[in-house]
Amino acid sequence: MKASVEIKGLRIISISEGTQVGTVKDFILNPQKGSLDFFVVDQPSDYFGAKVIAYADIVGLGEFALTVPNPDVIQSVAGNNVAQELIKQGVEVIGTKVLTKKGALSGEVKEILIDEETGKIAQCLFTDNQGEEHQVAGEQIITYGKELLIIEGNPGEIKAEAVSEPVSTVNVVSPVSPVSAGPVEEQVPQAVAVPVEETVTEQQNEVTEFNLFEQRQLQYFVGKAVVQDIVLDNGELLRAGEPMTEETIRQITTRNKLMEITSLLHKN
Repeated sequence: MKASVEIKGLRIISISEGTQVGTVKDFILNPQKGSLDFFVVDQPSDYFGAKVIAYADIVGLGEFALTVPNPDVIQSVAGNNVAQELIKQGVEVIGTKVLTKKGALSGEVKEILIDEETGKIAQCLFTDNQGEEHQVAGEQIITYGKELLIIEGNPGEIKAEAVSEPVSTVNVVSPVSPVSAGPVEEQVPQAVAVPVEETVTEQQNEVTEFNLFEQRQLQYFVGKAVVQDIVLDNGELLRAGEPMTEETIRQITTRNKLMEITSLLHKN
């Protein structure tokens, strides 16, 4: 899931050209479907009104960028009746009051989480009058209104996790051996220092489980080439101008490498 704050400001990358064609300025929600239907594009030389990209036209929504097959998917709001109608409805969700169907006021929405694969609103995060955080799943939401979010029942409470400063070692408590005879003395567990570098290395070696959109993005790479040499995740070299094959795609196992290749694709 991706929070709205993570979506705004994302680079928009055209896969066919390997270039940035804009950034995500905002998005347009569909209150009837409970989904994100359009991205509003912020283009440096936009003199002809607002531009949008339909969620159905994107290839992927990742940590580094929003990817599209080509710049042709960027549409003018003036020529898209659906986008115009949703803008007129003006439902933003964030900032609306949360009300149960029985009439209890529960709080105010502070953030929404989007399912990257479907565009659906997966969760709404809100705070109550005491400042405590809660979450409500998309399935529990009855109505997305301009002023009120109507929900079923009482949503579960979010358990906030304290954020601590990073440390250089992780303490692992070793088991204490049983004492069978003699006076009983207090046994003090010994801490074993484990370098964090080892933990980080193990995490980096894990293979990323790509979502549906990222899998589609990888398939776009077949037959295409990059403009400069790239070292793949398995250590093999992908040379500039060399067409990528299915075997090449299997050697792309991290999102960082996926986005690096996207940005260096040879323009058609």
